[in-house]
Amino acid sequence: MKQKTWSRKKINDEFTGLLKADGTPMSRQQIHMARKKAHGVCLTCGEPAVGVYCLRHTIAARERMRRKLKYRRRLRQSPSYILEQSVRSKRRLSPRIRAQQVRRLKSRGRGKAAVK
Repeated sequence: MKQKTWSRKKINDEFTGLLKADGTPMSRQQIHMARKKAHGVCLTCGEPAVGVYCLRHTIAARERMRRKLKYRRRLRQSPSYILEQSVRSKRRLSPRIRAQQVRRLKSRGRGKAAVK
């Protein structure tokens, strides 16, 4: 009988052949998730992670659990809210920088006045 060959090389790392607490082998999906977690990427989309998920999926999980547990309050001091706030503040432009961009666009003919 012909020996079966694989199209990819088998990955041999610290996750190969791991066993669960009860002694049964881990599934390939569990091993894949453990590798992603060790590399520091989101388990869902593969973007750089903060903890286990990226910011977008952390917020989605938080809101999903709020609906499931029927929470009405928001725990503003939780890490996901603090991280979301810091990212939003970095994206927001200061009024001075925004005014400079508007002036630059108007001088190029792309501002609101140029559209009319």
